[in-house]
Amino acid sequence: MSIFFSQVRALPEPNDDRLSSLARAPYFRDVLQVPLNQTELVASQLQFGIFNYLPSWVNALMGLRNHLVKRLGFEVGQTTMTPEADHWEVGTKAGFLTVKEISDNEVISGAEDKHMSFFISVKKTNNTVIVSTLVNQKTFLGRVYVNAILPFHYVIARVVINNAVKAGRI
Repeated sequence: MSIFFSQVRALPEPNDDRLSSLARAPYFRDVLQVPLNQTELVASQLQFGIFNYLPSWVNALMGLRNHLVKRLGFEVGQTTMTPEADHWEVGTKAGFLTVKEISDNEVISGAEDKHMSFFISVKKTNNTVIVSTLVNQKTFLGRVYVNAILPFHYVIARVVINNAVKAGRI
């Protein structure tokens, strides 16, 4: 499957980054890296460039997901990010996420409900951007949900990141 996402490379889970300190067992974590073409962008602009332009089929799946899980107490929300990334600060809503930490080199956003805590880090390095996901599963239903969506997450994360590279947004 990596031929379809030739720009996206999986990395081993680091144990010394900011998200590692937020991990609570049981949890799911993945780390993806792509080359950075727009080296002048800060981390919030990179997150916006990646996640504000979801393919219509991803938005349709997210709509279906939101409809199904809202009744079970899972966090749901909009997928587009407003305001523009140049105006983000701690507490800003970025789609269904809230900015938790922000610097020029990294943005950590998250969402929490009774079943899980979800975090995403977009970190700018010299010539790459690293997108890392962390999901702390608080309940049995949270664990079932994460295991059910993992195949979708695997494909969607790589498609969305790869599309941002191909479109020249990052």
